[in-house]
Amino acid sequence: MYHELQHFSELLLKLHEGALEPDRWSEFLGLLGRRLKANYVTLMLRSPAIGECGLLYTWGASVEGTAAYTDRYFALDPFVQLPEGQLVTLHEFVGRERLEASEFYRDYMVPLDAIYNLGVDLREPGRYAVRFRVNRAARTGEFSVSARRFCALLVPHLRAAIRTHLELDLVRTERGIYADAMTDLTLGAIFLDENARVVHGNALARQILAEQDGISLADGTLVFRSPEDASRYEAAFARALESGRTGRPGLVEAIRVRRPSGKGHIGMIIRPGWPRMPEPDSPVSGAVAVFLSVASESRETSTESVRRLFGLTEKEAQLALSLANGRTIQEAADELGMSINTARTHLRSIFTKTGIYRQTELVRTLLRSVAALG
Repeated sequence: MYHELQHFSELLLKLHEGALEPDRWSEFLGLLGRRLKANYVTLMLRSPAIGECGLLYTWGASVEGTAAYTDRYFALDPFVQLPEGQLVTLHEFVGRERLEASEFYRDYMVPLDAIYNLGVDLREPGRYAVRFRVNRAARTGEFSVSARRFCALLVPHLRAAIRTHLELDLVRTERGIYADAMTDLTLGAIFLDENARVVHGNALARQILAEQDGISLADGTLVFRSPEDASRYEAAFARALESGRTGRPGLVEAIRVRRPSGKGHIGMIIRPGWPRMPEPDSPVSGAVAVFLSVASESRETSTESVRRLFGLTEKEAQLALSLANGRTIQEAADELGMSINTARTHLRSIFTKTGIYRQTELVRTLLRSVAALG
């Protein structure tokens, strides 16, 4: 009994450590695979798609076998869309006769001797769709009731570890965007709490506010000379705050602040900030982020500004701007020297990061944002 508890404790430790260090998940899969006398164990966090191999952790599988699955056999796999959170075997889900008549069984399962499969799908709409699979050889036989009960005990822990991993990954991404924006950036950056009070600002932002030319700081809040600018800012702040509270990707909003001096406008970008898990003594706990740019100042290229403001990679920013300049997805791909499938993969990533899911709306938002800063 003690040995069983010790083994189960070790499994859980590796599983939850994987939320912080995903490589630990491979160790977890190995421990579980040996415990269940499996050939292969797979944890798929992101399914393969055109132009990318997905994100999966495996134990027991060869590089060639994994590549064959993601490149060809994933599309033929009948063991998909399982009842959420419910452990089932392949044979009870598909049926022996239908399974053994399939190309997937004949060309993939039999050569790999992965005849018996146990799996669970964990899904939370808008957040994740994870597949967990255990494969056994023909000689080992079907999974017993005790093996299934053992795996069922792991399912809630697997769900908790995935949720933790996603939250931490989101925090790392947000902090990475913050670090990019604050390092060598010719933009003023301000972070506001839920009451619109400034909790942090970089040197350039403090300089712009100190000039009191259209916008200033009074009693910890932003004050606008023009009532119209103040109204637009308040509405954009409210939308960004709501987006952050609901956890949905927020649209980046752009407005122009008029300067009484006549020196040119101040471009203002407003987006959801970084409200989660502030580090001890960290000055950054803002619910809304505001970026400022003075029109007369020199600044980074449009690509670099878009990359930082939207949290895109270099290639994603280049593709987004190419589309904003009126090119089709094929023309943009040709211009950037990438395949159409790679361009579509980048576009899906852009949609996810910006919270925009139509190309026309993406172009409109990009043009507004770049214009505001320029």
